[in-house]
Amino acid sequence: MRQTTAFILFVAAVMAVSLFFLKYEVTNLEQELEGLNRKIVSNHEAIHVLKAEWSHLNEIERVRSLSQRYLDLSPTSPARIVTLDELPAAVEPQVQAAAPAPTKKTVTR
Repeated sequence: MRQTTAFILFVAAVMAVSLFFLKYEVTNLEQELEGLNRKIVSNHEAIHVLKAEWSHLNEIERVRSLSQRYLDLSPTSPARIVTLDELPAAVEPQVQAAAPAPTKKTVTR
C-alpha cells in the first residue's frame, strides 16, 4: 500500500510540474499570437493606405496633366500606323571574328 501511495504522489508531482510548464508555454504562445495579430492588423492598415495612394497617383486627370507638363508628346498620325506585314525585316547584326591572340612558341631542348 505504501509503494502505491508513493507512486501516486510521484505521478501527481510530475503531472503538476508538467502542467506548470505547459501553462507558461501556452501563455507565451498566446502572447506571440497577439503580437502576430497586431502585425497583421498593422499591415492591413498599411496596405489600405498604399491602395489609396496608388489610386490617387493613377487618377487619369493627374497622369494627363503630368504628361502634358513634362512630356513632349503629340498624337500619332494615322500615316504612322502600319500592320506587322508592312514592317521591314530585322537585319541580323554582323559578328566580327576576333583576331586570334598571339601564341608563344616554346622551344624544348
